Amino acid sequence: MPQLTAAAVFQIGLLISALPVQYFLSRWSGSDSTQRIQASRRLINNWNRFRRSYLNLQAWKDWLMEWNLKERSIQFEDLPDESPAVEVFRLKENDDYFTDSTEPRSPRPLSVNYRVGQVFTHKQDRYYGVIVGWDERAKAPEEWLNERYSSDMQNLRNTPHYKVLIHSDDGRNSETAYIPESEMVIVTGVQVCL
Repeated sequence: MPQLTAAAVFQIGLLISALPVQYFLSRWSGSDSTQRIQASRRLINNWNRFRRSYLNLQAWKDWLMEWNLKERSIQFEDLPDESPAVEVFRLKENDDYFTDSTEPRSPRPLSVNYRVGQVFTHKQDRYYGVIVGWDERAKAPEEWLNERYSSDMQNLRNTPHYKVLIHSDDGRNSETAYIPESEMVIVTGVQVCL
């Protein structure tokens, strides 16, 4: 009896599987030759995708690396209520505080004198900034308002407030602030360059 090598077994397997594949293609892929050719191409493309995705060592390495990173991030996740970022997101979700309304507000009320995009300087701290949002009156958590405005400054809570982007000297670090209109002086004749 002749010796069977791996190549011979592979060739025999291909020959044996050719007949069912040919029958499948002719039976369920259409009656004319162009439909069979398209079905053959789809079958070959699907096989190649399968081979690249599941029979490729690099694909398995990438999947394992991704899975390992996900597992690590879950293991070392911060406990609830310990991450400042989570607290910030919770604060932002509440009642559209600090001009973060999801609803468009147009037209601007007459009580709001300044518009988004105007450049200003702060009266006391002398920094420059640009207006990026507004509220008709202060919209912030009660604790923040009580800390910011003492009892003699409570009237400022009912004045327009603006979310502003503060200019930094290096141009990289951007800070925002939420300030009342009375602390701002609009600067004219200035062009903002990005």
